[in-house]
Amino acid sequence: MDNAFEHTEDLDAAGEYFRTEGLAELLAASRTGQANGYSVAIEPDIDDLARLHQLVRERRAFTVLEFGIGYSTLVIADALAKNADDFAASDAEVELLPADAFRVFSVDASQAWIETAVARIPNGLQTHVVASHSAVRAGTFDGQLCHFYDRVPNVVPDFIYLDGPDPRDVAGNVNGLDFSHRERTVIAADLLVMEPTFVPGLMILIDGRTNNSRFLAHNFRRTYDWLEDPDGHFTIFELAEPPLGPKNVARLNYCAGDE
Repeated sequence: MDNAFEHTEDLDAAGEYFRTEGLAELLAASRTGQANGYSVAIEPDIDDLARLHQLVRERRAFTVLEFGIGYSTLVIADALAKNADDFAASDAEVELLPADAFRVFSVDASQAWIETAVARIPNGLQTHVVASHSAVRAGTFDGQLCHFYDRVPNVVPDFIYLDGPDPRDVAGNVNGLDFSHRERTVIAADLLVMEPTFVPGLMILIDGRTNNSRFLAHNFRRTYDWLEDPDGHFTIFELAEPPLGPKNVARLNYCAGDE
C-alpha cells in the first residue's frame, strides 16, 4: 500500500480542494439549519474538513468509525458516497465489500448535538450515516487516567476519526481526578480496547488532541506508522502489519488502486 503520509503536504490547499469537491456548496446548504432553530456551537474548520475528506477518498475507505459528531460527519458521508460510486464503476468483486460498507458510524455524548448534526445531512447522504448516543465515563487503562464511551458502534472500521468527546461530557472521576478541570486534556482509551481486532491497513486520524495521540502511541501494542503534525493540528496512525489473508490482501490492493 502507498505510504499513508505522502500526500499530507498537499492538504495545505484546503480551500481549493473544498471548492472542487463541492464541499463548500454542501456546507453552505447545511448551515441553513440555523434558520430552523439549530444552533451552531462550533464553526467549521475548512483545513480539518478538507484533510478528512481527502484522506477518506484517497484511502478508498469502506467503513468509518467517528468519535464526536459534527460537520465532519457531513464530509465523511460525502466522501463515502463518492467512494461507493467509484466502487460500483470499478471492476472490483462485490465480495470485497465489508458488512458495513460506505457508512460512517458516529458516536457522541450529547443527544442535542447529535440531533443538530444529523439535521444538516441532506437526504441523499443520510443512508451513509448511522449516529448513536453514549455516555462517557472516567476510568483507567493499565492504571492510567483516561475515559471510555459506555457503548461504541459494533463495527470493524478501516478508517477511524477521533474528535470526541468534549471533556465536559466525561462523567465520574478516578481518585478524585476528573475531566472538568480546564487544564486536563481528554484521554480517550476506546481504541486500546478495540486494538486486538484492528485489521491491517486501518488508518486513524486524530484531530488535535496531541496528548491523547501520544497516550495511544505509548499504549498501542501493535505496529504502526504514525505522524504527528508539528503544529499539533492532527496525528495519523496506520496499522503497518502483514495482511491477515486473501480477503485482506484484496481489500488492501483495492484501496491502493491496484484492483
